[in-house]
Amino acid sequence: MNSRVSLSRRLTLTVLLLELLAAVVLIGIVTNHERKVRFEAMDANLRATSNALFGAVQEAETQNGSVKLDAHGVSIPDQAIYSVVADDSKTLGSQGDMPAFPQNPGGVTKVRVHQRPFRFYTLQGERIIDPESPRAITHHVVIRYGMPEGRAWHAVFEATRFFAIATIALLGITALCLSWLVRRFLFPIRELAEEADQIDTERWAFVAPESSRRFTELQPLASAIEKTVARLHRSFEQQRRFTSDAAHELKTDIAIIKSSVQLLGLRERTVEEYQSGLASGMQDIARLEATVGKMLTLARLEQSVQAETESCELIEALDESIQQAKAFAELKRVSVTRPLLSEAAFVGMAHEDASLLCSNILMNALQHAPENSSVEINVALTDGSVSMSFRDYGPGILEADLPYLFDPFYRGDASRSRKSGGTGLGLSICKALCEHAHGSIRITNNKDVGAVVTVTLPLLAIQAEI
Repeated sequence: MNSRVSLSRRLTLTVLLLELLAAVVLIGIVTNHERKVRFEAMDANLRATSNALFGAVQEAETQNGSVKLDAHGVSIPDQAIYSVVADDSKTLGSQGDMPAFPQNPGGVTKVRVHQRPFRFYTLQGERIIDPESPRAITHHVVIRYGMPEGRAWHAVFEATRFFAIATIALLGITALCLSWLVRRFLFPIRELAEEADQIDTERWAFVAPESSRRFTELQPLASAIEKTVARLHRSFEQQRRFTSDAAHELKTDIAIIKSSVQLLGLRERTVEEYQSGLASGMQDIARLEATVGKMLTLARLEQSVQAETESCELIEALDESIQQAKAFAELKRVSVTRPLLSEAAFVGMAHEDASLLCSNILMNALQHAPENSSVEINVALTDGSVSMSFRDYGPGILEADLPYLFDPFYRGDASRSRKSGGTGLGLSICKALCEHAHGSIRITNNKDVGAVVTVTLPLLAIQAEI
């Protein structure tokens, strides 16, 4: 089962996830910066307190020039650990249990004291008693002062927590605003979908809502839907008209056959009359069979996909069509002329289809050509295509009929006269054959007299090898 996915929900979640990822990265950067600032301040405080302790080392009130520590003016927290040692042996003052660690004069050392992390600063200096006297005494003083890192980490965590809470609150507000904005911005799409949903076989009118036309991104979609609906409407109308016309044609042929059979059964007839009636019925059946055959051909061309291997020589198929129509042309006393060509024209069409195309157009021209006239065929090869035109000297075509000549069963008169003997499918099949081969066909009236049918087909690559 296909699960439905909400585009607005997915878009909102994507934006929020990106914002969350950016917030996590930013929190990490802020935490690292805050840690750096806090520990730099802590190290500065360690140095300052160590210097203050060094300043508290003073001359003792003795005759031997010793020193003492007077730390009353120095603020030392209870959790601090320090020691002041003079001359590597005499401890002037201390607080807490000083751990053993390598001395790093002027630097900070990380040491764990009772499983707690401390930072110690080591300061080395000299205190000189009576520096102006020849009996000046120099004392080497080493001060180690340390503080637990917990206070600094606590400050870092507090700052990070505040920033994280503010970020989460901002994400929540962003989620609400984004959800509202996405629904608002997607409203034109929903309105467009609702308008498109109203289309059915009884209502083909589609006008894109004004809201969808205001957005540049939605204009192509609205225009595409309008064009698609228009094409579907035309195709639907053509299909409906084709079905109606086909039913009319088949019904007429069947009615003629039925009438012929009923007429034979009205009274006793001679053998010759029965034979004549049967012959007439066979002609009607043949006409019905031809109509069905053309309908099947048209359906095949409109639904099938051209095979890449289909090809034929068009001039050869044209000559065969001229030869087949020779008897009909002589009967009507119409001459068919075609200039001789030294070049071959290979097109992407089966030989049978090319013959059918040429034959349909030629027979149509012969039917409309007056006696003692001619049908002129011209073939021209241009860059990558071949153009084939058929001109007759008949009465031409009414301007009102030109747009509908390729519609199935259209004969140019409302009564659908059967005098020509055609089915009205010939030109429709010709158009389908040309489009199937990626070509075109058009019909125009000659400026003097008669009509001209022009077929243009692309030449195959094999043409260049000949």
